[in-house]
Formats: sequence, C-alpha cells, structure tokens
Amino acid sequence: MLPEDVLKTNMALKMDDVSQLLAFKFTNSSFDPEKYVRDLSAQCDTDAELQDHRKRIQTLSEETAVSLKKNVYKNYMQFIETSKEISYLEAEMYQLGHFLAEQKSILSSQQDMSLFGTQDFSSSTKPSKKDEKGSSSIESVEGLASVLDITDVNCVFEGDLVEVDPETFLPRSKVHAFLLHDSMVVANIIQNRRGPVRFKYQCLFELENVAVVNMTSADGLKDAFKIFLFPETHVYQAESKQIKKEWLDRIEECKKNFKLKLEQEFSQGDIQVESEGTSAHSVNTNPFLDDDKNPFTNDDDDDSKNPFKETTSTNPFDDDEEPIASSSPASTSSKLIKVGKAWLRDLPEDLDMFIAQRDFERAMELIDRTNQYLKENSSSQVAKEIKVRLDRRVKLLVDALIDELDCSRSFLLHVGPRATRRAVSLLVRLGRASEACQLFLKNRSEAIKHSLRQLKIEGATSLYISKLSSAFFSSVIETGKEFDQVFSANRGFSSAFVVWANTELQHFVSRFSCQVFRREMGVAAIGVCVSMAKQQCEKLHEIGLDLTFSMQQMLLRDIVEALLDTRDQMVKFARHRVTEANWKPMDFEGQTDQLGTLCGEMESLGVENFNDLIVGGNKVDLSGATVTFIKGVLGFLADGLSVNTPQLQPVFVDCIGDLFENQVVLFEAILKSGRYVNQHDFILKNASFVLETVLPLVKKKLKVGSSSTRLIAMQSELKRLQAVTPSSDPPEAEVQAGRWKEK
Repeated sequence: MLPEDVLKTNMALKMDDVSQLLAFKFTNSSFDPEKYVRDLSAQCDTDAELQDHRKRIQTLSEETAVSLKKNVYKNYMQFIETSKEISYLEAEMYQLGHFLAEQKSILSSQQDMSLFGTQDFSSSTKPSKKDEKGSSSIESVEGLASVLDITDVNCVFEGDLVEVDPETFLPRSKVHAFLLHDSMVVANIIQNRRGPVRFKYQCLFELENVAVVNMTSADGLKDAFKIFLFPETHVYQAESKQIKKEWLDRIEECKKNFKLKLEQEFSQGDIQVESEGTSAHSVNTNPFLDDDKNPFTNDDDDDSKNPFKETTSTNPFDDDEEPIASSSPASTSSKLIKVGKAWLRDLPEDLDMFIAQRDFERAMELIDRTNQYLKENSSSQVAKEIKVRLDRRVKLLVDALIDELDCSRSFLLHVGPRATRRAVSLLVRLGRASEACQLFLKNRSEAIKHSLRQLKIEGATSLYISKLSSAFFSSVIETGKEFDQVFSANRGFSSAFVVWANTELQHFVSRFSCQVFRREMGVAAIGVCVSMAKQQCEKLHEIGLDLTFSMQQMLLRDIVEALLDTRDQMVKFARHRVTEANWKPMDFEGQTDQLGTLCGEMESLGVENFNDLIVGGNKVDLSGATVTFIKGVLGFLADGLSVNTPQLQPVFVDCIGDLFENQVVLFEAILKSGRYVNQHDFILKNASFVLETVLPLVKKKLKVGSSSTRLIAMQSELKRLQAVTPSSDPPEAEVQAGRWKEK
C-alpha cells in the first residue's frame, strides 16, 4: 500500500473516532449548546480559528448523520432476516407438533388393541339400583324440583365429570352428572356444604335432542366426550377411559330405550282407540241396520258375487304399511286417530326446527295443537312426557321472540311498529302479554329516540321545532294505533300505554326546552314554538289520548323563568330610558312616515285614541320613554297571552303589575328630583295616559276584572303622583327609584 493511502486511511480512522466522540457528547442529556459555544469561543484566539472550528463541526455532524443512517439500515435488515427465520421456525414447530399428535394417536390406538392392556376399574361413578332410584343423590340437587318432577325419576347412572371449555380445552369446574331414562342432569358440586343438599342444578339435556361424540386423544384432550345441543357445545372429561366408555354406552342405551318406549305407548294408544271405535260401531240401536232383523239381508249370499263389495286392493302403488281405510265409520275413526298421533313422536324435533328457522307461526300452531291434545288426554303417561318437552320448547320460543324484540336491532329502529307485531302477538298467545307489552313499548321508545336524533337542527328554531313536534307526536299516534290492535283483548294494558306516553312526552319536552328556552329567545318566539307543539299534541285525540295539560305542566317552569327574565330586562331598560329622557313631546318634523308607522303600531296594540295625542301635525304629546314603555308592555302582554294558561295566569298578572309599579316609581322619582320642574304637568300627563288609558286596556285583555286587586289599586296611584312635590334631598329621589328593586 502507498504511503499516501496509509496516511488517508489513518486520517479517516481518526475522523471516525472524533465523530463518535462528538456524537456521544451531542446526544448526552446534560449537553448544553450555549455553554459549549462559549467554551469553544474562549479556546479560539481569532475569528478565523472559530470559523474553521465551526466548519469542522459541521463536517463531523454530516458524517455522523450518514453513519447513523447506515447503522439504522443495517439493523433494520438484520431485523427482517430475523423475522423470516422466526417464521420458518414457527412453521417447522407446527409441523413437528402435528407429527407428534399423529404418533400419539397411533400409539393410543395400538394400546387399545393390545390383549394385555391394563384396565382401570377405579371409579367414583356408580350405577343406581332400581330399588334405590338414585334418590340418595338426585334428591340432593338444589333447584332441580322446579325443572323436573323428582318423585318419579329413575336414575340410571351417575358420576363426577370435569367440565372443559370447548375452545381452549381448559378445565372449568368439577360437576356431578345424573343419567335418567330420558335426560341427563348436570349439577355443580357445592364445596364445604353440610347437610343433604350437596349439588346445585346447572342444566338438563334431553337425550333425544343431543348428539354425543367421542373425543380421541388426537383432539388434545384425554378421556373426554362432546355433547352437541344446538347451538351449544359442551365438553366433559371422565376420570378414565373405562368410565368414559360406560357413559357413552349408557347414554346410547337410554336414547334407544326411550324412543322404543314412546313408540310402544303411541301404538298402544292407537290400538285402544281403534278397538273402542269398533265396539261402538257394533252396538247399533237401529233395527233396520241389524243384520238379524234386516229382511233384505241374505245369509246365503256369497260376498264374492256382490259387485259392490270392497275387496283387497291390488294397486301396486298403495302403501303396504298403511292400507286404504274401509268405508265403515269404525275403520275411518281409527285411521284418523292414528295419523293424528304420529306427529307427537316428532314434536320436539319439529319445534326445534321451526324455532331455528325462525318460523314462529308454525311453531305456535304446533304448540296450540299439542295443548289441545294434552287437554283431552291429561292423565296418560305419554301426555306427561310431552308436557315436559313442550314446556322447554315454549321457553326457547319465548327467548327467541324476546330476542326478536331486542332494541339493539337496527332494522327495528328504521321501520314502524308493525315490524314488531308478529313477535308481540305470539308472546300474547303464549301467555306473556305483560312482558310483550313492556318489550313493545321499550322498543318503540328506542325507535322514537332514534328518529328524533336523525333530525337536523336547522338555522331557524321554529323550523326545527315544527319537525321535532311532527315526528314525535306522529310516532306516538302510530304506536297507539298498533298497541290498540295488538292488545285489543287486554284492555287492562291501556294504563301502561298512557304511562309510557307521558314518559316519552317528558323526553320530548326536555329536548324541546333545550332548543327553545334560551337567553336570546324572546317571549314571542317561545310562544310560536309552544303553539306548534300544542297543535301537534292535540292530534293525540284521534287515539283517545289527551296530554295537553301534562305538556303545559312540564313547560310551566321554563315559561315562568322566561317571563320573569323578560320582565327584569324591561325594568332595567325602562330605568335607562327615564334617566336619558328630556321629557318633551316627541317631534316627527320631516318624519311623517315614522309618525304614521307609530300610529299603526299603537292601533294594532289596541290603543284606539292615540291619534288624539298628535298636536301640530308632527308632534306626539308624550315623551319617548313613555311611548317605549307602552309599546313594550303591550307587546309583552300579547306575547305572554300566546303561552298563557290557567296555571300561568297569576304569575303573568304579577309580571304586568311589576312593570306598571316600576313605571309609577320612576314617575315619582322624576317628580321628586326637582330637575324637571317646568315639565311637571307634562310628566303628570304621561302618567295619566299610562294609568288611565293603557292600564284599563291591559286589564281588559287579561280578563282579570276585580280578581286582581293589585292592578285595581294601581289606578289610584295617579292622585298620589299629582300630590308629589319636588324634594330638596336628591339622594331621596335615588332611593325612590330603587324602591321596586329592593322590594
């Protein structure tokens, strides 16, 4: 290698060392850039050295960044390679585990076929003797009596099992199982319990509706078997292989015996009914139908010569197992009963199929048919067996119908109440009318809330309130019509609908109040919105429901607060106007249009003789503060009457009285102040118009008559104002001006 190359290599190595040192220093948490610059400046004698040093630092920083990027890229590539190796290793481990499981399965099967295999007879299970009936254990199951009649139970086999999770194969708990002639009862073992009750009922499996499958060791669990009961799967583990085999054999044996027993009982019932029908036919009280007394009967006649005699059918298409019934009444009756009873054997399977397919109408028809049969044959053993199985299917049907009415189902929230009619009607037929009513109303509540949430809040409050009121009360009317149709036979539930409607109205009023009763909303706008809601509420009369009074009571508090707030604002505004007024007639010189507009407003408010106050053609003989008060109080009166109710009348009258009382106090304070001595007669003229013209008009519109002593006493205040003289104490006038506020 050349000396120059060696020199460059050594310099590069030194630069790398320096870069690493600087990188370590710069990335240290205690590194202070300002202090480093100051120290560096102190070490450098001249600016040239400082600039040179800065260039070297910049060069080293760039080299450090390049070095860091290379290291990150190198580490990232190593990470990718490691991930690939891990994936390959995982695949190999999976293949190895699968291979070991297959080997274990082969060894287990070889051990089972071995002639010298050891047998483990240690078992905690015991077959129950017939005379004992397993009563020593099964009667100690808590909660079983409500599901099964334990007085007539024959326990075939029982023992301890371990319940296993069907997905993870992890043990859940230790249980005790009882195998009966038609079902299997599983009970939890109560630990540390003294006394005869040592088990608690968990579940019951009907053997005719379950499928029991043996599990091999290759499935990952030893000495276990599965019980399939749609839509659930249960896994149980026995203590040994011998116990598991005995469980499987006993379950299969019980299933066969029970099915054979039912078929025999059904067949015996058919034969018995057939014989009764024949004997009934043989006893004939009509002498003309008696063969011995019938003169047209020929004993010597050969049946083979009778062309009308029915013979055995030779039709190859006839069913050999069910021959064609004869024309005799007895044979017809026996055939009908036999065909009618055949469906009882398949009753559980048919009901399970209908429920699984959500064909609830056919399931209900089959239940009604079975109930009719049980009503006619309640004493037979077959009827008892059918009753037990029918009750369990009815419970499953009820659960399915309740799930059908679940409020979380989105499609029920977008359609009307007719979507729930099928489920509700079937629940009523099943004797669950109360539960059906509750679910129906709950479902409609969620649907109404959903429909109200879908409404968009428009810019104008009145437009949104119109849509909100129409949507809510239309939904209530539709619900009421559907409720009356579904529960027509249960008139006692009408009170439940009224309570529900009142509760929903509270939710509506709450949403209504949030949008209407706000500070920026005046009484006039509030009156428009309330009248819209009231108009929609009156539509409930078509379903025989009147909630107008209830809605008024719910809105009463908010309306009172709105009236009081408006009153306070008007009082405050009137005080400012009085202090700023110059107490001179209003001059409309050159403003003829404004004078005409003012006269039109006063006429619309009910002031008929306002034109008499016009003097000089362009002046109104009232001050601006008085005219503003008259317009405000009459406008407040008109707006308040739009929301007024008998319950609101006293509060509304008090608000009007407070406004007039405040105005009288202001007149009195102005007269006593002494600042408007020259306008004394003009101020009294304003007070006279307010108390003698405007106040009677207000009383007439309020229809208070002599019931409001406060407004009547207000008219006598004019004489007191006429006797007021200016006061020499200015603070006394201020006290008079604030007297109403303190009161």
